[in-house]
Amino acid sequence: MKKRFKLLLTTFLLAFQSMAQNIPVGFPVLNDYLRREQVLGNLNSDFSFIYKPILTEKAFPEFSNPYLNDSIQGYQLDPNSNLKSKKFAVSLLPIQMISMYNTNHPYNWGYGAILPAKGFQTLISGGIHLKWGKLSAQLYPQFHYTQNLEFEEYPGNAPYQYFQYLRRSINGIDQPVRFGQDPITRLLPGNSNISLNLGGIALGLSTENLWIGPGQNNSLLMSNNAEGFLHFKLNTTRPLKTFAGNFEGIYWVGKLEGSDLPHFSDGRYDSLLSLKEEDWRYFTGLSISYSPIFIPNLYIGATRAFQVYRGDMRNNFRAFFPFFAPLPKEGEGLVENAELREDQNVGVFGRYLIPKANFEFYFEYSRNDHPFNWRDLILNIEHSRGYLLGFTKYILIDTKYTYGVTAEMTQTKFSINNTIRWGEGINNGLGLYDNYQVKHGFTYKGENLGAGTGVSGNEYSIKIGRYKKFEEISINLERVERQPNYYYYALGRGLNVEKWVDYNFTLHYKNNFNRVILSSSVTSMFVNNYNNWNNSNIEVFSGNPDKKININLMINIAYKL
Repeated sequence: MKKRFKLLLTTFLLAFQSMAQNIPVGFPVLNDYLRREQVLGNLNSDFSFIYKPILTEKAFPEFSNPYLNDSIQGYQLDPNSNLKSKKFAVSLLPIQMISMYNTNHPYNWGYGAILPAKGFQTLISGGIHLKWGKLSAQLYPQFHYTQNLEFEEYPGNAPYQYFQYLRRSINGIDQPVRFGQDPITRLLPGNSNISLNLGGIALGLSTENLWIGPGQNNSLLMSNNAEGFLHFKLNTTRPLKTFAGNFEGIYWVGKLEGSDLPHFSDGRYDSLLSLKEEDWRYFTGLSISYSPIFIPNLYIGATRAFQVYRGDMRNNFRAFFPFFAPLPKEGEGLVENAELREDQNVGVFGRYLIPKANFEFYFEYSRNDHPFNWRDLILNIEHSRGYLLGFTKYILIDTKYTYGVTAEMTQTKFSINNTIRWGEGINNGLGLYDNYQVKHGFTYKGENLGAGTGVSGNEYSIKIGRYKKFEEISINLERVERQPNYYYYALGRGLNVEKWVDYNFTLHYKNNFNRVILSSSVTSMFVNNYNNWNNSNIEVFSGNPDKKININLMINIAYKL
């Protein structure tokens, strides 16, 4: 009996091998490492890095292992490996743990189900991957716990007008300041999927985080700033090569839910700030990127996405496939479109890679809300827009280390154009993420699907680092302007608000130690005018802004079984 058990166990363990696994968005080190190697000219430049998660088996066949173990030997494939002949195989997925601690108030940027909360929190993932021919299943659930400690959610000495003007900024978005008043413990589906892989295309059902866009710190429409939502997707797993160039893309249909929480955890000003509806939202979109054969290493593309309350959907083709509808409201009728509680987002993006110079440049432009007609779009192209610009440059000073600079700017504050649209109404001139018809905005369970800047914000960052294979030691300087839409709106109406700005200094360390992959950071935040308010003086501006200091500690570690 013991011999049979040992034989069965040995057979089972031998079946645990690496194959056809996605590298989840937010997995430590590997996504950054692959992109860096491409910019340095060490990997093929076909893959655009616009869409994640990455299926390394398809995108980078140089690696026989999805977690890049063979990169240490210089991307050498195992000549004895023949994974395609295995009709059925099982593998253990890495155990991943993200832990974070904020000392004074919430700070969180792109860690999936990790919430913006004060105190300690942790997110633990683990699971298995199954493969049967072209069908695969990745079961990668998550356990999440956060202390969710109390902090200052709003200035206690602010006048009623402060909250009255705040209504305009948050009436069209579901973004609670604190996620309840108690510690949070939950079990989540995590980065799980069931997929049918057909050549360079995959068809499946998933709760994975999706990333669309060339940015590294942010993406304007879809990133891992929020928990992954349930969705069906049809996507490319590698560039599809044609006579005109390479194509990549994704089509998705998903279900977005609200947080069902008040804006302030104590429920203050609920009647003014407007609770959201309980209905879920149908969220669908199409994104395509193109790399022309006549301009190597250029990737350009566009995205069109829609969300609509399920109760407002009409049972016709247009309701389920709205991206085939005319771009302006005029094409469908102004009255019909105004009565439909639907929100549209249109974006364009690009990335240009110069491997010989170890340099890349990228941009993204996104606009919310339908224009009334083509004239409105051309004359008011800055209405409800956001944009992102960035570049990376690496310098090979010696044979041991590579040095690099990455700079990125994200702007989601509305433009001066919006002052014309303000009027006296509460619904005029809304921004990139909030909407007066779909009042949850582009969020899932209370967090932005896109940039981590919040309902509005401007972020400027520069990172200087030293790299050697997986190892990264870098410093990051960042300036974040918080809630500028609210600031300029309230200031223009005579309220004594001040500009809320964070100055952040971050030290990063990342590396791979055999089976352990580590990403860690320490961030010191110096905050001026927290919540756009100076507590020392209500009537007039004070020369001494209200300052706060917050320390953010983060460790993201994975153990490859």
